[in-house]
Amino acid sequence: MRSASEDFCCRGCESVYQLIHEDGLGLFYELKAGDPLTPLRERPFQQKDWSWLLESAEQQNDKAVASLTLGLSGMSCMACVWLVETVAKKQAGVIETCADNAHGSFEFSYQVDTCNLTGLADTLHKLGYELLPKKLGKQAGTTDSLVVRLGICGALAMNTMAFTLPRYNGMETSDELSSLLTTVVIASSTLTLLIGGSYFFKRAWSALRLGGIHMDLPISLGLILSYFGSLIGWSTGHEDLFYFDFVAIFTFLMLSGKQLQISSLNKANSRFQTDSTLPEFYKTSDGEELDTAAIPADTSLMIPPGTVVPVDARLLSESADLSLAWITGEPSSQLFQHTAAIPAGAVNQSAHSIKVQTNTATCEDDAITRLLNTHIKQSSNSNRQAQQKAIQIYLAVIIVLGFLASLGWWFTTHDWVKSLQVLISIYVVSCPCGIGLALPLLDSRSSKFSHSYGIFPLTSRFWEHLTRIGKVVFDKTGTLTLDKPELIDKEQLSQLSDTDKEILFTLTRSSLHPLSRSIFSELIKSGTTSSSIEQSPTETPGVGNSITLPDGNSYNLGRSEAEQQTGESLSCSFAKNKKTIAHFLFTESPREEAADSIETLNSVLKSPCMILSGDDTERVSKVAKKLHISEHFGNLLPEQKQAKIEEIEQSMRVLYLGDGVNDLPALQSASLSGAPFANINMLTADVDFLFTDETMGFLPRLIHIAKQRRRRKFNLILYTLLYNAIVLGVCIAGLMSPLYAAIIMPLSSLISIGLVSKPFNVKAP
Repeated sequence: MRSASEDFCCRGCESVYQLIHEDGLGLFYELKAGDPLTPLRERPFQQKDWSWLLESAEQQNDKAVASLTLGLSGMSCMACVWLVETVAKKQAGVIETCADNAHGSFEFSYQVDTCNLTGLADTLHKLGYELLPKKLGKQAGTTDSLVVRLGICGALAMNTMAFTLPRYNGMETSDELSSLLTTVVIASSTLTLLIGGSYFFKRAWSALRLGGIHMDLPISLGLILSYFGSLIGWSTGHEDLFYFDFVAIFTFLMLSGKQLQISSLNKANSRFQTDSTLPEFYKTSDGEELDTAAIPADTSLMIPPGTVVPVDARLLSESADLSLAWITGEPSSQLFQHTAAIPAGAVNQSAHSIKVQTNTATCEDDAITRLLNTHIKQSSNSNRQAQQKAIQIYLAVIIVLGFLASLGWWFTTHDWVKSLQVLISIYVVSCPCGIGLALPLLDSRSSKFSHSYGIFPLTSRFWEHLTRIGKVVFDKTGTLTLDKPELIDKEQLSQLSDTDKEILFTLTRSSLHPLSRSIFSELIKSGTTSSSIEQSPTETPGVGNSITLPDGNSYNLGRSEAEQQTGESLSCSFAKNKKTIAHFLFTESPREEAADSIETLNSVLKSPCMILSGDDTERVSKVAKKLHISEHFGNLLPEQKQAKIEEIEQSMRVLYLGDGVNDLPALQSASLSGAPFANINMLTADVDFLFTDETMGFLPRLIHIAKQRRRRKFNLILYTLLYNAIVLGVCIAGLMSPLYAAIIMPLSSLISIGLVSKPFNVKAP
């Protein structure tokens, strides 16, 4: 078996590679081509609880054939769709399947008596695809209606061009077919305007009603003027005013650019959906489902493993291990006893569901409820104002220029047809067709290239804001450091026998405790990837996990009595029959390449990097010292983090990297935000990008990609200005016929696309 370190980024990817080829599905990698794979690490080896899946299927158990529509994370391309559907259809009882990578959903029908649902879920999970309790795709910019518009407008544009061609080839208006062809052209153009143009009209009008100006406004004006000018030309018999083909082609191209942009973002969002850390519904102890945004006070809730407590509550279970990393940044879990107060944002790290009683009701203003608002962050006011100013100047120049040129032709020739033709031609050829298509393509290509470095943009504003960043601010726990502590003495693990490693694998496989996850990760890296032990471990909150084998030997992983007395939180022991076999010590270390990356950022950005953390000041200082970060603050409340970010934002734009509830206000206040896509579920709704790289080496590369994108955008704008200067001169001279406009517009778009299609280079700064 090939070494993971030689051929694969991690054991998870190596395992998936072997499973795929063992099942004869190697075509997946051929279909995948250059699309990068997301590192899986230990996820395929973890044991998942599929009880929710069986509960979802219970309602249809009285049927012979049933169907389910679920969420599915991990899909990124059509190769993933092919693999998921092929593997699912190989499962006994599965009839039909439909995977949708754009929305992260999976729909399938199955025979109730023969299909093993948990077996299907386990099979997909081992390949890196996780079934989720609900259909995803709730991101802003869902493309269903836009795809329909695009398809219809594409067909209508082809009709318009095909039936316009005879007129360009010299067909006389007296020909019998001329009237019929013209009717088809007008009808196709009209339908295109109503179906496709209305998309831009509504957006432009909505912006105007709110006192703003959207990029869709010049698009809308160009479409409206060219269409009604063409109607005037048709009704008066002047073919020099026929721009019906322009209306159809331009609408289709603009919709194509918009679809490209939204589709790219939606795929990235769907790829990184997570399951139940913050569900939309919680169950009461009586089984009733409550909307997360409407949980009343004094309600008994069941909190499944790995799920956040939505409001301040008290523990009704005997005991529970809870993580406060989202709130305080503390890397280790804490033991809570019966009736103990639990803060909102605590995550259940026990192996079983716990019962809590809410102290307060959820409301719109609390942080947990705000996390449900999975919207794409809007551009800052200053950015919108700059964009609106540019559009205002552009529109003013074009409108005034068109009016003066038309007026000049009227005074010199008294030919109203020529004057109107000059006016329409100026508005037609100056429409931002090329740039409207090329900019979304540039963002899409930049995003795809960044994927190879584990960077996944999620919002439309990401690339535009990135080039303006003056300072990077980090949270500590889970961001600058990994989401689990690092095992210090790995020799303790390597010296264990294969049997002991297998037992340790069983004890840690389904545990959410950060120390267990760290040991489990090291076991996977060392080659222990499975267990033949059928017994399930027993968890004792605050003590650890234990298992008794058929031979009578008992094993325990947890904190010894001495460790419990000293309060040492970053250590645990592995014992056999109460005799310690191995003692594990952990430390919170910065991610690899963090020091070098921060040094690079400090040299290229306006201001040096900073740490804002809710963790203990001493721990923050230790990490800051290792990374040579002079500005660092600990013991901060979420509001204090937000205040710091807002203070810095007054002088420069900030990129904030965080991963917890205590980071939410700061994430929302920063010009740009990012989060790690960790092994356990973290918050992804309010960030502009996710990163899967376990090192910090992606940051300098990200800045380098942004610089290359900026150069391409500059070249595109320069070409657009030069193009407009030339074609406007031709229009003012009265030489721009509808035929020339029909040729120049798509040709210009192709040149614009060529300018942004140059391959990115991989040289880091």
